[in-house]
Amino acid sequence: MNIFQCDFKVYLLKNIFKKDIQECLSKLIDKSFYENPSMKNFHDENKIKKYSFNQLYPVEKNGIYKEGYIYNFQVRCIGEELKDHFIRHLTNEYTSNMKILTSISKKIIKRPIDRIYSISSLIVKIADTEKTQYWRNNHNEEDFFEYIRKSCIKKYEMLTGEVLDKELRLFNYERIDNVKPIATKFKDKKLLGDKVTLNIETSNEAQNISYMLIGTGVADMAPRGYGFINYQYVK
Repeated sequence: MNIFQCDFKVYLLKNIFKKDIQECLSKLIDKSFYENPSMKNFHDENKIKKYSFNQLYPVEKNGIYKEGYIYNFQVRCIGEELKDHFIRHLTNEYTSNMKILTSISKKIIKRPIDRIYSISSLIVKIADTEKTQYWRNNHNEEDFFEYIRKSCIKKYEMLTGEVLDKELRLFNYERIDNVKPIATKFKDKKLLGDKVTLNIETSNEAQNISYMLIGTGVADMAPRGYGFINYQYVK
C-alpha cells in the first residue's frame, strides 16, 4: 500500500464563507471524477473511496475566503491510479466558485508513526435503533473510540483482504481535542464532529492501519472532507 499527497493551488472566483468551503471542494473533486471517462462512476460504487482532503489555507480569521486570492489544499489517497487521476484531472478543474491552478504530488514514506491527529473534524455514525444526529446524545467516549477502532480495522480489511484480530489494540492514548462539538454544514444540514489525537501502538498491524489512515482519513465521510489527519513519526 502506497499513500500519496497531492498539493493544489486554487484561485477563488468569488468570496466563500468558511462554513461552505468543505462542500465547495467536495463538488470540485466530484466534478473531476465525472469528467474522467475511466472514473465517472467512482462515487456511485459502494466501496471505500481511498482518499481524503483538508480545507483551504492559509486560514482566513474572519471566516471569509476572498475572491481573487490563491489558497492551498491537499488531497491524500491510496495508490497510483487515484494519484494520477487527481494530478491529471483535478488540475485545471473549476466550478463557479473556484479554479485549480497547479498541482504537485509526492509519496508519503512509510515509517513508524507515533501519533495521528485531526486537521478536519471527524464524523462518527454509531448505528442505533433510533437515528441520532450526534454520538454524545446516546453514547460515551468509550463507545466513540471503540467505534473508531473497529471502523479502522474494518476499512483496512476491506482494502487489503487481510483478516485481523477484531480485538486488535490500535491506540495507547486517545483524546478528544475540542471542548464542544464542531459544527459544519453539508448539503444544507448541520453536522457535529470532533477532533482527536491518537497515539499509535507499535505492532505491525497498528502501524499498517495508521499509515492507511493518512490516505483514507478517520471514521465516516472522509471523501466529503471529514476526518483528514496529520501524523508524527517516531523520533
